[in-house]
Amino acid sequence: MKKILLSLAFLAGAVFAQDIEVSGIYIKQTPPNAKNTAIFLKIENKSDKDIALVDAECDLSENIELHTHLNDGQKMTMMKVAEILIKAHSTAELKPGGDHIMLFDIKKAVTKDSKVDLVLNFSNGESLKFTNIESKKIAPKK
Repeated sequence: MKKILLSLAFLAGAVFAQDIEVSGIYIKQTPPNAKNTAIFLKIENKSDKDIALVDAECDLSENIELHTHLNDGQKMTMMKVAEILIKAHSTAELKPGGDHIMLFDIKKAVTKDSKVDLVLNFSNGESLKFTNIESKKIAPKK
């Protein structure tokens, strides 16, 4: 399986692979003793075929899962998923309260000064590597 690995310092712009464009990527800031956090971003599939995000790797955690939220009418529940599908010529937004990349047992708290590295692996064999991803504070939902 051929992988395209892009090693870029991530800025506010987008990063492209042959069929995939990723933008708006950030990691959620945490309180000092938090064990988990999440990464959010937008993925655009520019190809004629459906592509799925199938895996992620991050220097902050060895235990990473793709997640979604389900609403059973009374409460929201997070659930692990095998992949996040991006339909042909469409965009998937990984955001709070929806699909996201979950990091468990993080090595240290994520602060306003934190920067992390991330690799996204897709079903079409492409991989994208990001360095120096910035953090963002997300207010808790009331």
